[in-house]
Amino acid sequence: MKNTALKLVFWLNYSLIIFYMSWHATLGQTVIENTIPLFISSLMLIDITFISSCNIRENKVVSLFCGLLALDSWYLLLSCEENRIESFIFTALSPIIWYVSIRFILMFLFQGSGYKFRKTTNVVMFLSCISSLAGINISGRMFAFLYGIQFLISWLCFIFILIYHQKRIAFVIKSEWKSILFSIIIITAAFLVYYFATINIQNHISNFGIYLPMLLFFVSVHGIVLKGHNTYPLSTVFNKKQSAFMICLSIISLGLIILFTGSSYEGFFIAVNELFAFIYICNIVLWLSLKQGKSRIIKESKYHSALRQLQQEERLKTDFANFLHDDVLQDLLSIKNMMAKAHRSDVQDIIIETLDNLNTHIRKQMQDYHPVILKNLTARENYQNVIEAVSQSFPQRNIVVSFDCSDALFLVEPYNVLIYRLLKELLTNVFKHSEGNRAWVMLTQENSIIELCVSDDGNASPDSLLAMDQSKHKGIASITEQVHNMDGCVAVSDNPPHGICIQITLPMKGDVSYQYFIN
Repeated sequence: MKNTALKLVFWLNYSLIIFYMSWHATLGQTVIENTIPLFISSLMLIDITFISSCNIRENKVVSLFCGLLALDSWYLLLSCEENRIESFIFTALSPIIWYVSIRFILMFLFQGSGYKFRKTTNVVMFLSCISSLAGINISGRMFAFLYGIQFLISWLCFIFILIYHQKRIAFVIKSEWKSILFSIIIITAAFLVYYFATINIQNHISNFGIYLPMLLFFVSVHGIVLKGHNTYPLSTVFNKKQSAFMICLSIISLGLIILFTGSSYEGFFIAVNELFAFIYICNIVLWLSLKQGKSRIIKESKYHSALRQLQQEERLKTDFANFLHDDVLQDLLSIKNMMAKAHRSDVQDIIIETLDNLNTHIRKQMQDYHPVILKNLTARENYQNVIEAVSQSFPQRNIVVSFDCSDALFLVEPYNVLIYRLLKELLTNVFKHSEGNRAWVMLTQENSIIELCVSDDGNASPDSLLAMDQSKHKGIASITEQVHNMDGCVAVSDNPPHGICIQITLPMKGDVSYQYFIN
């Protein structure tokens, strides 16, 4: 419902902007001094409808980008207004857009996952934004001063995060350099067109830099949406050619009507925006119908197929987890409580021990089937939780686990899930089969290469491990197969003075893995 509510907010914002344009046109006032800002604002609003309609996985970064487009649309429309209220709103939008822009860039670079100093920098930037807004009510000079402070603080926070997580940032930029370069070319060309088209208008490029942070990732955001689903809900009814034909025909028809009725260009832009607002609300309604499975549409489309697959995946995960937790685990715990009333103490001990083991096994299976990797935690914190969970599942084994991992470690999907499973499997094997008292886990990521090393001080040797019957011990064979499928390698060696060391090396391919950003 959150995604539905957000789409409705975007639609209401669109309707409000159309009402604002219509209100000015009714009063006989010019919405803005020239057609270019109105044209750009309309393009932004239309783009919101497309991106939001394709964002069926409810990606927060993509949604935030749509929010930025909406704010910038208002900023453009209000840039030339002299009304007191409109001027106040226009002034207030500057610090808000700047704050949201920095948040968007950081969310994009970190793919919406957690990173160190995130909360601190967010609080600092938010407070500086609030102080800028408060300065509007004091005086223009005070606002300019506080806005300058906000601008400086935001940049310092942003640069600090970039430097602290430079390897992580470098990986993302390396993965997206083509899209970013293409964005820069488009921005430069569009700016030159805008500059020469509005060269006779006073202050025509003032505050233009406020759009640059957002536009830098314009192509990348569209690439993320298109990698996931290059269509929208109405594609279940019309294919691309039919949709394009009807939209073009509608726009031409509106243009002819405006031309023959002698209306102004503002009327044409209002009519076009009304058309796309109507298409957007149709997309929302149809999306709800498809999501709830109430659509009677027989035609299969990429969107419908992807949505159906997503629903099946989530339904299977949810049903399986609920089954284990509600239908199995709760019943077993109830039996455990009832067995405390049994008369024979030896039977009680056996039953309780069996149920404890089942309890542990069921929870392990639940976690294996649907690993919990929290986005609000860093990679190190998530993997630390895995280590602690494995240790707690073997209370009879007193093995001290040392974990070496950088706070700035960054693994994109699906590598973060794969490493999660590999780490859990290897560490579980240590607790099950190692006769030692110590284990060491080292996880690094250097130059797009992931290295996971798990070692212990037991009595096993590499030869004995490799000579095990794979039909009885499928762990290493399964791990090797998974790693090889990802173009990685597994090495088993001695861990002097005794014990074994299993080292996994994986190449993290950004251009491939970035498609999972939509998950």
